[in-house]
Amino acid sequence: MRGTDRAVVVLIALAVSGLTVLLIAGHGPWAGRTLIAFSPRHGLNSGDLPVLLLWAVAMAGCGYLLLRRD
Repeated sequence: MRGTDRAVVVLIALAVSGLTVLLIAGHGPWAGRTLIAFSPRHGLNSGDLPVLLLWAVAMAGCGYLLLRRD
């Protein structure tokens, strides 16, 4: 993989990770019930699970692109 391609994959991984943090940190109407409480106002909600699943899929795709041999 060329250096510019590698840089693009890393930027995509950083962008997806940043969006994931923003989505998990918010308290939207679809937050759902709290599964794990970290404090009285913060925790892992059922609405966070699809976000984390999609993040894992995106990271697996980025890992595949970074590690594949052309």
